[in-house]
Amino acid sequence: MNPDNKPLIYLLNTPSSLVKKLNPVFNANQYWMNGYSEYEAASYRPLKVPYSSNLPSNLHEAEIVVIDTGLRNKLIKDRSSISVIYNHTPSFIDLFPLDMQIALTDIFSTEKFQLLFIFCESYNEEVYILQNEAGQHSQYQINTYCFPNYYGFTPTRRTGSRMNVVEGKQAMEIKQCLEKYLPNSNYNFVFQLYKGDKSNDVPLLRNEAGEDVCFIRKMGSKLVFFLPEIYDKAGLLFDLFNNVLPDIGFSNEKFPNHGSFNWINDFDYISLEERNKIIDIKNEKVRHEEALSSLQEEYERVHSKDENVKLRAMLKETGDDLVSAVKWFLEYIGFTNVVDPDKDVDVDAGEVFEEDLNFEHNGIHFLLEVKGIGGTSTDAQCAQISKIALRRKKANPGNTYKAVYIVNHRRYKAPKERELIPFNENQITDAEIANRGMTFTYELFNIYHMIEAGVISKEAAREAFKQEGLMDFRHSLHRLDFNHCYTGASVYSLVIPEGGSFTITKADKIAIQDNENHWHQLSIASMEIDRVAYEEISSGKVGIKVDKLVSGARDYYVVKVSEDKGLQDA
Repeated sequence: MNPDNKPLIYLLNTPSSLVKKLNPVFNANQYWMNGYSEYEAASYRPLKVPYSSNLPSNLHEAEIVVIDTGLRNKLIKDRSSISVIYNHTPSFIDLFPLDMQIALTDIFSTEKFQLLFIFCESYNEEVYILQNEAGQHSQYQINTYCFPNYYGFTPTRRTGSRMNVVEGKQAMEIKQCLEKYLPNSNYNFVFQLYKGDKSNDVPLLRNEAGEDVCFIRKMGSKLVFFLPEIYDKAGLLFDLFNNVLPDIGFSNEKFPNHGSFNWINDFDYISLEERNKIIDIKNEKVRHEEALSSLQEEYERVHSKDENVKLRAMLKETGDDLVSAVKWFLEYIGFTNVVDPDKDVDVDAGEVFEEDLNFEHNGIHFLLEVKGIGGTSTDAQCAQISKIALRRKKANPGNTYKAVYIVNHRRYKAPKERELIPFNENQITDAEIANRGMTFTYELFNIYHMIEAGVISKEAAREAFKQEGLMDFRHSLHRLDFNHCYTGASVYSLVIPEGGSFTITKADKIAIQDNENHWHQLSIASMEIDRVAYEEISSGKVGIKVDKLVSGARDYYVVKVSEDKGLQDA
C-alpha cells in the first residue's frame, strides 16, 4: 500500500468510466487487454500475428485487480519478438486468453492476500502456436478462465437477465449492494459451486432456475468475485470499495481511509440513554415479529377452515370440487342425506352419469345439476336436469321431483365482474314453464354470509329451492332508499319507495350491505317522522335510530321479523 494508504487497484480491460469514477479517491490504474480480430479466411494461406501485452508487470503487488472479460474488437499493436502462428488463416482470432494467462500467472505467483473481481462476459478456449525470436514454436491450450488447475473452474454458458439475491445472512452487505445494480444487467454463464461445510464458495446471485450466476471463491490467498455483466460497473465497484468492503472484516485493511462508519453506533461509543433506546427498539421489533407471526398463524387457521375452503371453491371451481362445495352449502342450510350419485357410477358396466346431487325434503325429491364454466350457460345446459327429472318421474310416477340448475359462470373472472344474473329472459321463462329452479354459486356464497349475519334464515333459503325460474332467496328483504346519515345520533334517514307494500315496525331489523359486500344486521331503537315517534311506518321518509352505524354502508333493507319465530329456524 502506498504512503497515502490508498489501495493499488489495477483495472484490466474495463470501461474508461470506471477509472474516472475511482481515481479521485483510489489509486486506480487502467490497462487494456488484447481482444479479437476478424479476417477473410483463406484455406491455404498461413497467418502470423505479432503478440504484445500491455499488462503491468507487478499485478502481484496490487491490493485489488478488476478484469472485464468483455472482448474488444482490437489487438494490442506494439513491437514484439513473439508471434502467434496459424497454418491457415482463420476468420476469427481471440488473444484475450493469452493475456488472461499472463495476468493470472502473475497474480497467483505470490501468497499476498488480494481481491480479484472478474466480470464474466466471454469464454473461449484456444490452441495457440507461439513463435519466439529464434523461430522456435511452442503450443499452448488456454481458456479465458485459466486459473491454476487445482481450483477447478469451468463455467457453463447460459444467458438471461432475471437474477435474485441468494437468501441467507452470509455476505449480506455485498448482496444488498449487488441488488441495487441488477436493473439492466445480464448474466452469460452459470457456475457449479462447491457444496458442504468445507466449501469456500459464497453464492451471491441465482437465476430463476436456482443456478448460481455470481459468487465468491477463496483460491489460496486470493478472494475472487465472479460477477455477471453489470450495467453500471463503475457505480457497483465504487459502492463496494467505498462503502461496503471497508466495513467487512476480511477486507477492511485494504481500505483504511474508507468506510461508512457503521461502528459509530456500537455500544462502546454511544451514551447509556442511546443504548437503552436501541435495546427498546430491538425488543419492540422482536415483539412485533412475534405478534405478526401469531396473526399469520391465526389467519392460516381461519383461511383453512372447511367453510372458507368450500366458499372459495364455489367461486372458482368446476367438476367434483364444485359439486362438493354445493353439497356442503345444502347441508349447511339444513338439507339432509344429500347424495352425490356420481361416486357410485360404474362406467365399465355401462352406467351413465346423470344428476350431480340429489336429496329428499318434505316429500320432494330434488335433482341438481352443478356446472362450473368459463362463459354463460346454453339453453341445453339449463334444460338438461329437467330431462333427467322427467325420466325419473316416468320411472317413479308416485314421487314428486324438482329439477334445480346451479352454475358457477365465468369462473375465471372475479365474481363482481361477472353478469349480475347469468341467465337470459328466455332461459328464466323456460325454467318457470318446466318448473325448474335456477341459481348461481356467487348467489349461494352471498346467501351464506347473509345467513351468518342474521339477515335471512336457513329456513327461508331452503324454501327458495321450491321456486321455479330464477330462485329468489331475498324475498323477505324490502329495499329502502338512502337519504342521509346523522352520525352523532346513530340515525339513518331512509325512504320507503313509492308503491312499497310493507310496513316497518320496531321489531324488524335493518340489513346493510357495505362496499366490500359484507352484511350487517342492525336493531331498531326508535323511528321518527318529522320528530314524531312511531311504532309502525309504511311510507315516506323516516329517521331510524340503530344500535350502530356501518362504515362504507351501501344498500339498505328492512328484514321482516315474525314475532313468534324471528329469523332463525324453528
